[in-house]
Amino acid sequence: MPARRPARTWVGVLAAAGSVALVAACTRHIDDATPTAGSIAAPVLTTQVADLLSPNVRGEEGNLFAVVEPQRCAGLAREVDPPFIQEHRPLATDGGHWTTTDGSVYIEEMVAVYRYDFDAAAALDLVRRTIDECRDLTLTVTTMKDRTYLFDVAPANAPQPESGVLWQLRAVDWNCDNTFVAAYNAAVEITACGESGGPGVADLAEEALDRIEALANTAA
Repeated sequence: MPARRPARTWVGVLAAAGSVALVAACTRHIDDATPTAGSIAAPVLTTQVADLLSPNVRGEEGNLFAVVEPQRCAGLAREVDPPFIQEHRPLATDGGHWTTTDGSVYIEEMVAVYRYDFDAAAALDLVRRTIDECRDLTLTVTTMKDRTYLFDVAPANAPQPESGVLWQLRAVDWNCDNTFVAAYNAAVEITACGESGGPGVADLAEEALDRIEALANTAA
């Protein structure tokens, strides 16, 4: 709305006749038993995080929603450090935005790669619970450029994706249709806003799930 070099060590050897000498020797080895971010992200890798974005993305994030009140509902609107993405401690994140060809709808995308044991079902349940707790409330949402909107929260009218959640934010002069999808160890959140909202967000959710599936099946 983030080459690994083989580690080197110097090995000391004892010289003959009781004297000690240090002999330099380059030896390839594993540094320690601590896994790196890349090694614990699977099947989608941290290096693939940008591939979770739609090919429509043309630039960095736009004028993002930065502050949301009440805070317990922030995940439904905030695009700066998006709570639904950040809650599960991602290993890599990315984002970007684009507009429809007629310029009437602005789309923000936020994506993340997590550990191999990321619980996608739990992430989706958090979104659903937040919608239930905040539905029919009015959110005060302020952008990075200090414009404020008053949004009413409601579930989406469209059918829910199998591995995603849809919801809507409605204001007098600006409307947003949102989705959060999660599968394997990856998640994608999309906000589509315009005077009439983002009527194609359900399709964007399915396309995002297709990207996750493709990366999960092709990761080396």
